[in-house]
Amino acid sequence: MLSMNTIADVAGVISDPDLEEDLRTLIAHRGWQAYADHPSHVSEDTRILVVQGGDTAYVINTAAGFPITGDDAEEPKYDTLEDHGLWFEIVYRGRCGRDTVILVENGPGTELGIHYLCLAHFWTEVGGR
Repeated sequence: MLSMNTIADVAGVISDPDLEEDLRTLIAHRGWQAYADHPSHVSEDTRILVVQGGDTAYVINTAAGFPITGDDAEEPKYDTLEDHGLWFEIVYRGRCGRDTVILVENGPGTELGIHYLCLAHFWTEVGGR
């Protein structure tokens, strides 16, 4: 799990050569977009979370600040959900007083509840969207 609350956090993460290039590009784009919209401080208005394979429902929910997955998960109330190939992007606007961008790895090690949430969005017979 990666959690970025400041533009310095974003800069630190995107400079990590061990992260895949697609993820670094996506984080950089969203981080700079948030900074351009609110140059005072990313954490005042937006935070970026990255859910990776092996992250548990508890870790994900704690980082998000609300139950997005697991036994206590709320009904999905996200504003947008996009498919970026190896990553999904879920956006919650105004949750917990700010926008939350959650990037979810599209892989077999990803926590089942949040992975299903992302996949079901694109399976119209299941997600109904």
